Amino acid sequence: DFATVCQECTDFHFPRIEEQLEVVQQVALYARTQRKSKCKEARDSGNQNGGSDDKSKNAERNYLNILPGEFYITRHSNLSEIHVAFHLCVDDNVKSGNITARDPAIMGLRNILKVCCTHDITTISIPLLLVHDMSEEMTIPWCLRRAELVFKCVKGFMMEMASWDGGISRTVQFLVPQSISEEMFYQLSNMLPQIFRVSSTLTLTSKH
Repeated sequence: DFATVCQECTDFHFPRIEEQLEVVQQVALYARTQRKSKCKEARDSGNQNGGSDDKSKNAERNYLNILPGEFYITRHSNLSEIHVAFHLCVDDNVKSGNITARDPAIMGLRNILKVCCTHDITTISIPLLLVHDMSEEMTIPWCLRRAELVFKCVKGFMMEMASWDGGISRTVQFLVPQSISEEMFYQLSNMLPQIFRVSSTLTLTSKH
């Protein structure tokens, strides 16, 4: 897995992956405490107002975990072409064929791109299907719908980013699972220029 790859070579610039994950765990524990406190306040306020406390109960049930759509960051100098890794947290819903642009995973992707924009990260690689491995439910229609959703959302986020940083040039790479079929790969490749505007090449020749 990712941690194993990080441990294969010494990182002389950033803390070891274990130390970084320990810091993430400490921050998560602090966040859990804050969430628990807010849930208690919301529940007490709901009881005083005589309103429904379903929302506060649901929030209280989730405060113990990193929620879908949240992410944490690790930094590396010992990995090939990777200096910052964004670890996006998702749940089993990411395998559903019905997620929308408001899904926590998509909104988390937007927040990751925003961090890239505000911290001068100019190249990012994104798993196009939001998964690393294929499974039985990921049929060709499923892959096409998911790819179209991610393409269109990333395009919208990039247009939004242009207003944040003045339109600095950035590179977005889309990755697909290794086990994807060649036919599926070409279908996804053909979808890219249909959604993203591709500049036409103009060849100038001189007349003699």
